[in-house]
This record gives sequence, structure tokens and C-alpha cells, in this order.
Amino acid sequence: MFRFLIAFLLGKLAKAALKLMGRRATHFPGKLAVKICPDFLRYVGKPGKIICVTGTNGKTSTCNMIEDALRQDGVKVLDNSYGSNTLAGISATLIDGVNLFNKPKYETMVLEVDERSSLHIYKYITPDYFICTNLFRDSLMRNAHTEYIFKMINDYLPAESTLILNGDDIISSRLGEGKNKNRVFFSVDKLPGEETENTNIINDGRTCPVCGAKMIYTFKRYHHIGQAHCSHCSLESPASDYEVTTADYKNRTVTVRYHGAEHSFPLISDTIFNIYNEVAVVALLTEYGYDDQKIAAFLGKLHITATRYSEMKVGDVNVICTMLKGFNPIACSRNCHTAKITKGKKAVFLMVDDTNHEREDCENVAWYYEADLEYLNDDSIVRIYAAGPRADDMKYRLLLAGVPEEKIITGKNEMDTVSKVSLDGIDTLMIFFDMFRFDILEKQIKPAIAKKSAAAGQNGGETA
Repeated sequence: MFRFLIAFLLGKLAKAALKLMGRRATHFPGKLAVKICPDFLRYVGKPGKIICVTGTNGKTSTCNMIEDALRQDGVKVLDNSYGSNTLAGISATLIDGVNLFNKPKYETMVLEVDERSSLHIYKYITPDYFICTNLFRDSLMRNAHTEYIFKMINDYLPAESTLILNGDDIISSRLGEGKNKNRVFFSVDKLPGEETENTNIINDGRTCPVCGAKMIYTFKRYHHIGQAHCSHCSLESPASDYEVTTADYKNRTVTVRYHGAEHSFPLISDTIFNIYNEVAVVALLTEYGYDDQKIAAFLGKLHITATRYSEMKVGDVNVICTMLKGFNPIACSRNCHTAKITKGKKAVFLMVDDTNHEREDCENVAWYYEADLEYLNDDSIVRIYAAGPRADDMKYRLLLAGVPEEKIITGKNEMDTVSKVSLDGIDTLMIFFDMFRFDILEKQIKPAIAKKSAAAGQNGGETA
């Protein structure tokens, strides 16, 4: 306990000092505390209600929606949205969440938890509610093996937690099986016009995770997401407790069937992966105790955070900016598919290398060959811009995907590439950016594109 007290006080001092210096103190105080007291999380005060969200994709957006909804109801929410989702960041969040007497200052805590941090977090934190958005292969250097990540989460999940799981994910829907009494599932029914997807490079659900036999898909939305059953044993997609039955894109509503009835909610985003995030939030808020009318009121005031998605109008061109994680082939594939199905003529601007750890990370381009860049080989996509240190590697991958060379334009860095952007002949410019490129997107890329349009207007035409 003495080590905890020292760690706690030094963590508080470090946080205060960093704030005085104008820095956010996102994870350093937690890193310091854990170094002094490895089981720091055991002793630090925690709010009465705890919600944890994990998964390969969608956990940040899901957390943000939950936090915003609860705050609309006046709930004091502690979150790690400004810190990391690993042990150090969560420890720093809890340092900030208690007073000098180690008493919680908040009613509820919403934590985004990195999948590989599960063994460190759930030893000492028992979520009342645990959401897993999905489990895909991720970075080749960290999370490439889904069964490994599944086992790491499953082994450390507390049996007391209520699990809210993606019933369309044959991998993550097995979490807590035989251990957690309270497991509920969310899913999205086959929507009008959807067809089974058989062209994805990655499908980690081709074989049964229980017996190894072939999995049979009655409907595959993408990768291993859909409805499936094993050709040999009894494994099958679970029955859904919260199921999206329709998505009305024109009237901006989504219908979810649960508790024997259908309930209508505002549609936050047209993209299918965000519809999954939204139904996960509906499930959580219902299990938390809110009725459908209250949830609809919450969702009516929500939107996807600008660090993940934003739109702006530049002249007659709609500019859509979407964040995707570098080294994540699934996120890249889903956004490339969105580019293909978006109406009108489009140009795509790619800055998807993780330059936060440039010396190591940007050298690894193996994930390019797992991403479905073939979606960009479409007549409606007239130009593709590749920016950053691996632009030429991206060009070669696009050529292998069948994209004509004359459509591909590269630049040695983001601003060099932006100088080559043309808005002529397109309805939409889609910018896909790595999570560590948000600042350059806001401070340099967007202003440069807006200025380009203004210059074109003064000159009576587009400028290159």
C-alpha cells in the first residue's frame, strides 16, 4: 500500500506539472505510477459504474457515442478519450478521476481498452458492461492473429460482466462462452440490395474456430462478418437480441428489433460499420436502463466525431475526410468499398502510413497486400493521390489492383501531393488519413484544398 501512495502522489504531481506546462498529460502520469506500483489499478478509486469497449475497429466511435449520450442525461462520465487505451493511459485517466483522498469524482467510467491490454486491465477493473465491436486481424506486428487476440481477451474477462457482442462476428461472439451468464448480441440483418461478398482478400472465419472444419456462410457481408455455421460441429452465429432490420438512408432512420418490438432511431451514419457501432450503443443504453424514446432523443443529438469523419463543401465538390488506422487492412478495405459505392465521379487522396513511429512502422507495407485496394479500380474513381513516405509502394500495389497508371499521382509528402490535386470533373474528393495525420489534415490539407478552389474561381477554371 505504501508503494501505491507514493505512486498516487507522484502521478498527481506529474499531471499537475504537465498541465502547468500546457500539455495534456495523457499517459505519462500513469506510466510513472505503474512503474512505481505495478498493481496501481488495484488500489486507485473507481466510479460506481464501469463500461469497457474493445475491438479491432469502431471502439473509439462507440465510446464517444456512449459518453455523449450519458452526459446528455446529466451523468458525470470519466473517459480516456484524451489518453491512450493501454495500461499507462487508463491509469492516468483514473489518477485524474479521483480526488487527493482517492475518492471517485465521477459516477460512471467509459473506457476504450486496447485488446492486448486486456490482461493488465481486467485483473483489477471489472466492467459492469463490456462491448466488443468485432475482432479482425490488425497490425502484423501486434494483432495479426485473431485467435491469439480472442484468447487474450477471453482469458481475462471477469465472469460478472454483462457482455454485449457482435452476433455477426463468428469470432468475437464466442467471448465469455460458458463463463459469463449475461451475454447479449447485436447484429444487422441483410439490408435491401445487399449481396454476399466473396472477393475480400481476408476472411479469418473460413474455418471453424472450435473444430477446424469449413464454415458455411448463408450471408457474408464482408470478410467474416455475416451469418455462418460450421459444416461439422454445432457452432453457428448466435440469435440476435438487438437486430437492425432496416436502414432508411433517405429519411435518416434505422430500425432495431428487440424485446419483441421494432424501435426507430435517428441514423447517425450511412456506412455499415457505423451502423454496427450504433446498434451496439442502442444495446448498451437499453441494458443500462434507458427506454427507446430516451435513446432516440440521445442519438438525435449525436454525430461521428470530427477526428474520425468530416465533410465540407469546396465549390461544387464534396470533400469527405475519413480516418483509418495504418496497418489495418480491414479498415482500409471498408473505406475503399465506400469510395466505390459513393455516387458520382470521385478522386481519392490516400495518406495512410503511420508516421507516428516512422522509423519502424513506415517500412512495413505488407498490409497493403491484405487490403482490398481492388475496390479503387472503378470507372467512377478518376484519380487516386498517394501521399507520404511510402507513396511509390502504394502506387505499385494500386497497379497490381488493376488501377491504370495514368490515374495514380504520387507525392513525396502530403503538401507536395496536395499541390497536384485537381477538383476538375469530380463530385467528391475522399481523403483517407491515418489517425496520426489529423493535425496536418486540419491545419494544412483542408485549407490548401479550399484555397485551390478559390483560386480556380478567380481564374475561371481549375488550377493544378
